[in-house]
Amino acid sequence: MPIFVHDGKTILITFEDMDNSHNCLECTRSSKCFKKLVPSELEFINAKKKQIEYRKGENICKQGAFASYVLYISEGLVKLYVESVNRKNINIKILKEGEFIGLSSIFDDNIYNYSSVALKDSRVCLIEKDGIRRLLENNGIFASEIIKGYCRNEKNLFDIIKSIGHKQMPGRIADALIYLCSEDFDGIDVFKYITRKDIGDFACISKESTVKLLTELKNEGIIDTEGKRIQITAPDRLKEISKRG
Repeated sequence: MPIFVHDGKTILITFEDMDNSHNCLECTRSSKCFKKLVPSELEFINAKKKQIEYRKGENICKQGAFASYVLYISEGLVKLYVESVNRKNINIKILKEGEFIGLSSIFDDNIYNYSSVALKDSRVCLIEKDGIRRLLENNGIFASEIIKGYCRNEKNLFDIIKSIGHKQMPGRIADALIYLCSEDFDGIDVFKYITRKDIGDFACISKESTVKLLTELKNEGIIDTEGKRIQITAPDRLKEISKRG
């Protein structure tokens, strides 16, 4: 039975996993950048990857661990977060099908700069870094799509820094809700997979403060809640709270 090592852990691949592993030439879940590859390039990258299934709650990569692979989410939902020295996490993003983890390790630090965990059962392709590097060097259109995604992620990071660094708790929780209810998650009930603590970690506030602020927003008619579900009922008012900070 095949094994290999990722993130300091030995991963066992069952024959069932191997049978279910998609060939890149036949994959219907490929991102926009992979659609820029010619068949020979898809065959090349197919030989450079392993597809693994992660169960809900399983760690996919660990901050500071050696980055052996670039990770591509073929299916599922993954939370990306930064671990701080005081053991308080800062949630960075929720990744969906077609997004990457660890691209910065190709040319920069040879480690993962954040941790990630599966919010639901997910399939992830572990692609050897030299394979991605060769495609970036030899296919300009592919590289352009990767750069576009990198620029979007950079803007997201700057928005988080501005929110955390310059806004009070109401403004930060408003930013978190606006993100979690954005078009990025069209058709996905994100709140089904995250907790109130997760919401607070997007805003860098405690779970207790998060619950209190959500209750206030509900009482003011700005959001509606039912169980874990949250719906923004007055988006303009929530944007105004975000703007005021």
